[in-house]
Amino acid sequence: PTYALAWALRTKPRVRLALGSFNEQEKNYIQVVELNEETKRLEKIAETEHAFPPTKLMWKPGDSALGTAGLDGSLLASASTCLELWRLEGGRLRSLGKVPHARSTTGQSPPLTSFDWSSVQEHKLAGASVDTTCSIWDIERQKIETQLIAHDKAVYDVTFGPRESIASMFASVGADGSVRVFDQRNLEHSTIIYETSPPSPLLRLAWNKLDKNYIATIAQDNQGVTILDIRRPCVALKKLSSNGPCATCIAWAPHSRNHLVCGTDDGSTLIWGLSDAPAADAKGVAGSSKPALVYEGGKEVYQVQWPESLPDHMALGAGRQVEIVSL
Repeated sequence: PTYALAWALRTKPRVRLALGSFNEQEKNYIQVVELNEETKRLEKIAETEHAFPPTKLMWKPGDSALGTAGLDGSLLASASTCLELWRLEGGRLRSLGKVPHARSTTGQSPPLTSFDWSSVQEHKLAGASVDTTCSIWDIERQKIETQLIAHDKAVYDVTFGPRESIASMFASVGADGSVRVFDQRNLEHSTIIYETSPPSPLLRLAWNKLDKNYIATIAQDNQGVTILDIRRPCVALKKLSSNGPCATCIAWAPHSRNHLVCGTDDGSTLIWGLSDAPAADAKGVAGSSKPALVYEGGKEVYQVQWPESLPDHMALGAGRQVEIVSL
């Protein structure tokens, strides 16, 4: 079974994915697969062992054809009990080393639940941990730049501001049911822009790459996606829900500020248009709305990737299979 999934933003080959296994034991694996254009099948090109299941995989954002020139889609990061960097070369994944991670009072490194790689400041990564902290790493200097207590309970996800004007900012969600925004220029304070009521853990969040004001988040065992406007803290802007399956993963469209995709626990993948969704009321509740597109896969969707290098395609991770679908 697989869980972590990452799409390398590059032009040749069109599709290169990193997959993380989900075995309930220490020995796990990372695989790199590429699409064979003739057979239309994903073929393994590299594999390496990984200690514990990776909670997230991510290729360096600047390796996109739309970004800076660099390693041509070869630098990968993984998270579990620590953050580790890898390079794909010569048909194998080679570890570049583990990034230093603060230890708890027990002497153990607390597990990382997620991380993000800044698309603006490419030497910076942010990590979320079960010990209530968020960390900012400088991978050029190989050190922790900042570590702070971010939430009252475990932190489940973190994301950097995706635009130059908000590159110093990052947002996080956690088991305490809050969305918090931080500015690296002043980490003594944070802004709580949303709290679930009654309290319910928030599992994932995504910052709109084309509109810096919009953040999407999903709650545990919840049917919908909550859309927030950071200019209007504490109030949900919209709630995308079809009164059906629970949301499991989200991603904004790379080419449209008004669309996002949501994977669900019944195997559906839903693409929503914000303009068609009703506004949420004061309690963050909205009536059901119809998604713009629906894809029925049949198995719970754990991960969805919508790459800017190929915006008319998506990768869906569902248990023991990964699908590439075209829009």
